[in-house]
Amino acid sequence: MSDVKLDLHNKPWSARLLHIEQPVMFVVQILTASKNCFNGEGVWSFIDVRGLTVVDFGVGESTYRLIDLGADVIVVDIDAEKLRRHVDLGADLIRCDITDLPFDRRVADLAVFYFTLHEIDPVKHREIVSTARRIASKILVVEPSPEGCRAYRRYAELWREAMHSIGRFEEYKPASYWTGLVEGCGFKITVLKKIKQNKALSPSELKEIVDHAIKEWVKLSVEDKYIDGMRSFLSYAKKNGMKWSDLTVIIGEGGLHKHFNYRF
Repeated sequence: MSDVKLDLHNKPWSARLLHIEQPVMFVVQILTASKNCFNGEGVWSFIDVRGLTVVDFGVGESTYRLIDLGADVIVVDIDAEKLRRHVDLGADLIRCDITDLPFDRRVADLAVFYFTLHEIDPVKHREIVSTARRIASKILVVEPSPEGCRAYRRYAELWREAMHSIGRFEEYKPASYWTGLVEGCGFKITVLKKIKQNKALSPSELKEIVDHAIKEWVKLSVEDKYIDGMRSFLSYAKKNGMKWSDLTVIIGEGGLHKHFNYRF
């Protein structure tokens, strides 16, 4: 069934969840250094997606927000169990690989990559964003900024090293990288925003973040040396203070599309 191409305007399946067996290359979403404890409200405060069809890469917070904002959402994710847990969400759920989407033409007004691309091998970024342009006339990219405080940069580096040790990715890039990627794939950037994260994390919040990271790493069989490094980081962060990463928000347009409103 891996060669099947879908016309989503006709929606030919009977169930809300379409299971497509393909080689697994899509990263399984986990709560990472960029997702634990940030305020992402600003991401949605200036975007009007009412009545638009949106492909959301990775089921999660963004899916809920898009539905709440009035979008018709198609979710693409490789994690079948996670998709089954969201079968009543009110979105069309498709299990497939992000590099081999089962769409034969443009099916959406907007493709959303919300904390997704940094968890994928950068070698595949151009292929993925180019494919997004084929199926959607606009793109939204939301990524953490690597220019956080010193403690945050140290924390993010621990995540990067731990993920690399098990063949995963946690690749933070500056805004210039993401804008170059989006423009290089044929989109014209219409929105470029940095959302500042100014709240200092409390000692209890820091402990909760570190405890969660260690719990996730144990599940993923990360080596003890990285777990020990995260335990040591907790004392460092409490002493030096830490705020969460700033966010880079990019919207690009790449062709004929419905009217797209921004709220500033």
